[in-house]
Amino acid sequence: MTDRLARGLYLATLALIPWGALVPFPWLHENARSSDALFALACLAWAAGLALERRLPRLRPVHAGLALYLGWAALSLAVAAPRQPSGPAKLLGLGMLLALFVVTSEMAGRPGMPAAIGRTIAATSVLTALAALVGVLLSAFGTITPLVGTCGDLLPGPLSRAQGGFPHPNLLASFCVFASGVVAREDAGLSRGWRRVVIAALAITVLLTTSRAILAFGLAAAIRHATTPARRRFAWGLGVSLVVAMVGLTLVNVTFQPLRPWDVRLREGPSVRLQSATTSLETLAAHPLVGSGLGSSPGRRGSLVFDAHLTPLNVAATLGLPALAGLAFAVFCLWRARARPTDLALWGMLAALALDGLGQDVEDFRHVWVALGLAHAGRRDTEEAA
Repeated sequence: MTDRLARGLYLATLALIPWGALVPFPWLHENARSSDALFALACLAWAAGLALERRLPRLRPVHAGLALYLGWAALSLAVAAPRQPSGPAKLLGLGMLLALFVVTSEMAGRPGMPAAIGRTIAATSVLTALAALVGVLLSAFGTITPLVGTCGDLLPGPLSRAQGGFPHPNLLASFCVFASGVVAREDAGLSRGWRRVVIAALAITVLLTTSRAILAFGLAAAIRHATTPARRRFAWGLGVSLVVAMVGLTLVNVTFQPLRPWDVRLREGPSVRLQSATTSLETLAAHPLVGSGLGSSPGRRGSLVFDAHLTPLNVAATLGLPALAGLAFAVFCLWRARARPTDLALWGMLAALALDGLGQDVEDFRHVWVALGLAHAGRRDTEEAA
């Protein structure tokens, strides 16, 4: 009974991830969503199940890296001057993300759960795609809804972009990358036809966001299909090219209209993203051990504060280099422990999320931690035991 309850609450959590902005839950912390409340209940049911079975999750090197990441975040909050008012809530949210990793890795290893996760993500992805399309169509006729956001991240523009149930189009785009990798896995419990329908819906949705994550979505698809030496060489070449492109979009102050991508123009002065990155580097240089403090934004543009919009830099500049080292070590452990042959759908999705992380701060995205949990569930010793 406890196991069934934990499974149901966990799957409900996954289903609600794309709808958080429409159903907020601010009583937990300032950025909490309704899915967080469900996940808290899922954690309780999961822990109760472990207690009944009289067992604990086995600790592995990846957990040491994550413990360093969380512990150093707490230290950063404790010594920050001034301490950000949102810091304690941010620490609670960070703990929830790490719990999401642990519970996902344990749940995905249970019989029948990979297929249940795949079907849940597929169903909520189709509904998200429909909501995004409806929002864009309504905006084209002059009706603006919460299903769309503005064009531009640091500098908003006039064009409405799909965001579905997320608070920002870039979050929806990143979720599309994640969902495409989950539903493309062989154990996702979907027929080939349904898999193609869901991935096509996600492809249309990510295009409607007109975000940099379109590049990441393409990279995930290339790696997913890299089943021959020629395709692997293409995927490697595409990956290198897209990394260069992402770095170039930060360094060069270039702009274009998404509906007229050939009309590329260079603006005078440094790009806003370059300013946020360089000022975040200055913050890191001034506070290399504990950063600017949990809950702060390390970058600046005049009197305005910004996140770095570069995930490794944002982690280091806000929490300190040891926190970044812990997070990097955890990801390294996941890669070293992966099952062979490598799950191209899963690791192609993770590589694409890493590429997306060069243009925005993905360390707080819930679906990113679900993806890492799936990678931990697919480790080599799990496959050998099965």
